[in-house]
Amino acid sequence: MTLQKIKEYAKGLHLLYVEDDVKARTTTLEMLKNLFGHITVATNGEEGLEKFQKEKFHIVITDINMPEMNGIEMIGKIRQKDSKIPIFILSAHNDTSYILDAIELGVDGFILKPLKYKQFLDALKKALEKIHLEMIAQNYRKDLEKEIEKQTKEIKHKLYFDDLTGLLNRYSFFEDLKEIAVPIIFMIDINGFKTINEIYGTETGSFVLKEFANFLKKFAAEENYKIYRVSADEFVVLDDCSHIDFEKYELLLKKFFKEFEDFRVVTDNDTISFEVTIGISTSQYNPYECATIALEYAKKHKKPYTMYSNAIDSRSLKQDAIVWKNKIKQAIYNNDVVTVYQCIVNQNQKVVKHEALMRLRDEDGGLVTPYHFLDISIKTGLYHQLSSYVIFESLRKIEKSRETISLNFTYNDIKNTLFIEEIENYIKQSSDIGSLIVMEITESQSMENFDEIRLFIQRFRKYGVKFAIDDFGSGFSNFENILEIAPDYIKLDGSLVKNVDKDMKSRILVEAIVSFSHKLNIKVIAEFVHSQKVFEILKSFDIDEYQGFYFCEPNEKLIKEKSNG
Repeated sequence: MTLQKIKEYAKGLHLLYVEDDVKARTTTLEMLKNLFGHITVATNGEEGLEKFQKEKFHIVITDINMPEMNGIEMIGKIRQKDSKIPIFILSAHNDTSYILDAIELGVDGFILKPLKYKQFLDALKKALEKIHLEMIAQNYRKDLEKEIEKQTKEIKHKLYFDDLTGLLNRYSFFEDLKEIAVPIIFMIDINGFKTINEIYGTETGSFVLKEFANFLKKFAAEENYKIYRVSADEFVVLDDCSHIDFEKYELLLKKFFKEFEDFRVVTDNDTISFEVTIGISTSQYNPYECATIALEYAKKHKKPYTMYSNAIDSRSLKQDAIVWKNKIKQAIYNNDVVTVYQCIVNQNQKVVKHEALMRLRDEDGGLVTPYHFLDISIKTGLYHQLSSYVIFESLRKIEKSRETISLNFTYNDIKNTLFIEEIENYIKQSSDIGSLIVMEITESQSMENFDEIRLFIQRFRKYGVKFAIDDFGSGFSNFENILEIAPDYIKLDGSLVKNVDKDMKSRILVEAIVSFSHKLNIKVIAEFVHSQKVFEILKSFDIDEYQGFYFCEPNEKLIKEKSNG
């Protein structure tokens, strides 16, 4: 280390110099001033210790033999407070016992008087390097601590606050919700926000969100409510109250919508206005879920806001769906999917064919109708397994009994190409069963996909398969499509048949459909025939075939003729 470096390092250090001899102190002090920028002088060990305890020093130089308290005693007490500070003994006293004591106390150097400058610099050099490195490390630690503190603040801000709007975020909302006994939640959704992004771009969309956040902050400031952005275009206003004042919140909503009427977002190119929907929860149990349910209900029913109540909660339906999903899976696993057959008769009540119907066998051995499980099976992806079982079971029944059976096909079945290929291969390989098959296609499900239906019919007609349009009249019947595909049968929707004895409009419509169909050489089948009176009325319209509980109930076996009982 050069002399220049020694001076550079020592200049910023605070030195405690302890010396009782005035002459020696004066001479040495002049030398030390050439090196150190800040020197504190003490004339004995007691004074030196007192000053050390009051001030911050980087290095200590002391004599040994002094009044009040000698240097060795002072060093011992200093070491109790700071075990690492560099200490040098500068003394003419060369008693071996003092030297040994000094070594035990960890003294960094022992310099004899009279002081020799070069000897002193050599002794001081290592101590200055050590101090310099420690100061660098200390400054680094301080900088690191500051950086960590800064990053901690940034992470904490990101954890609790929304970057775009500056509002509290979703995480913060759920943390705050844990601490509130009676939370009142107003969940606010911007209607059609996606459209704003599509028309104006995401940058303008973000500006809209920020402006709306500012509107909410101003509105809620008077009431001291907390505002959160919980998702892209959903915000929450949260109140922590001791009791629920419905009248207060009713007035608050009126005030909100009144002020919101005048809210506009002004951009460079346009002035944007929009509507919002609000879901409110006053529940102490799962309040966020309740607010979400209220919001979804309000949006579905085109209401500006809705307060949660048990009457609008669909969670029980979802739980039922889970129960039925498990029941369906269990039925498939246990081979409890059952095919039953309901007879179809002619005008003389003679059985001419059957319709294959799906059932599930329950734990008590009873049969459950598709009314309870069909929609769930479709939504959960289990429908194909049920449909496949019923259709192939029926095909085997046709092949064995040589009786005509109607099979129900939904649009889901028709668009399942592998399933349809399996059916076609079965018909090809069987002994001429095509002419004994009637495929019933539900009009309400399938007529919107007419081209696929037409190709499906063409595919199987070559095997002699006949086709029926089921539930005809349930929706908007496309007569043009019916003319083009020319089905063999039209099955009247049950809603038209079951009230034909009471409703004149149903009679007129049924009679018109029958007349229209017969002119096109299409036979008509009436479902849901439940009484003699209904049968006689329908028969008067010259309907071709009939199906319903009046003739026979669905049965696991085919029946040859209608029971008179």
